[in-house]
Amino acid sequence: MPDLIRTDPAIIALAAILIALAGITAATATFTWVRQRRQEAASLSAIDFVRASFASRLAHGEPMDKLLPEAVAALRDSLKLDEAQLWLSEGGSLSLAVSDPRREAPRISLLPNVDTIAANARVSGRPWAKVWLPELLPDRHDAALRVAPITFSGQLLGLIMIERTGHEERLAAEADVTLEELAREVGAALKKERLDGALRDSMEQLRGQAQDLQASRARIVAAADAERRRIERDLHDGAQQYLVAIAVKAGLVQQLAERDPSRSRALLDELASDTQSALDELRNLAHGIYPPLLSSAGLREAIAAACRRAALPTELEAADLRRYAPQLEAAVYFCCLEALQNAAKYAGKGASARVKLWEEEGGLLFEVRDDGVGFDATQSNPGVGLTNMSDRLGAVGGRLSIESEPGKGTQIKGAVPLADDQETSSRSSVADRA
Repeated sequence: MPDLIRTDPAIIALAAILIALAGITAATATFTWVRQRRQEAASLSAIDFVRASFASRLAHGEPMDKLLPEAVAALRDSLKLDEAQLWLSEGGSLSLAVSDPRREAPRISLLPNVDTIAANARVSGRPWAKVWLPELLPDRHDAALRVAPITFSGQLLGLIMIERTGHEERLAAEADVTLEELAREVGAALKKERLDGALRDSMEQLRGQAQDLQASRARIVAAADAERRRIERDLHDGAQQYLVAIAVKAGLVQQLAERDPSRSRALLDELASDTQSALDELRNLAHGIYPPLLSSAGLREAIAAACRRAALPTELEAADLRRYAPQLEAAVYFCCLEALQNAAKYAGKGASARVKLWEEEGGLLFEVRDDGVGFDATQSNPGVGLTNMSDRLGAVGGRLSIESEPGKGTQIKGAVPLADDQETSSRSSVADRA
């Protein structure tokens, strides 16, 4: 019986080894399971932050500059990273928007087509970054590195870069899924934020344009009223007085025709002179309203006549000009006339001027330059004359610019767009007036 219960030492040793192996296997499985659960928890922590907290808070109006640091911090804490960075792409360059821990970094200029390459890349490591974005690489060459592009509809919006001590394969296994999800959610949020910003800018621009248009219309109405008052005053003080004098003298001639022929002839001479003066006054008045030469001969001849009448020596350069729509010719003519009048007032003694007219790329352009005393255009507010010029050009879709410096004269430039049918409509208008 004792022989039956005797145990071989070799069998006992084998059993002990098997039990130990089973324990090691169980412990290894438990450790692997725990590590996987921790990795999954870390991934879910960062992703859940973006899916839940980040997206909902962004939808409720919280600014991106507050949410992005929290997303980067959650990423670093969840994956036990040494550093996490978020770069934004705009205007052909990358700028570091958020870094945990905080650091300063210069703006990185992207080489041609690199943004397209990065936008189509997957989450990559140090070899990819070394080829395409070496400026991103940290000083620590032993650190594991992963770079995830932030894209939307094939457009590169930025990059997420993480760094951790250890093997890159292990970091890739733990972080790539999280980075892809995070980059996708952040990309959609960034695109929405940029679109919202562009919409706000467009709305502000439209509001500004509407206010400018309203103010311009008010100034045009006021200027039209002032012009009508000026015409009425000029008629009353000028041509009307000549006509009254003509009527009085004509009555005297009738009375003196038989009694005092010599006196009657003298009055007739005065009547002829007064009639000529009245005609001259009416021509000058009509010229100020709309010059007949502009209607009959066109812009070049009308500006040439204005240059000859200018108060300071003025040269004209105008070649290959055709007839344009009446409203365009009038806008350019009166702007040039206003610019010459301003030069006569402010350019100073001994100054001269030069007017240039030309057509270029679907636009009619003009330039009035003087070599006078000039002024600081950045510090001076536009006067009534310059404002009227800008309003006149704006009414036909044109634009005005002013360049001047003390001692370097003044240059006024303007342009109005041309339509394909303007020449035909201009010819028809000329024919109607003829």
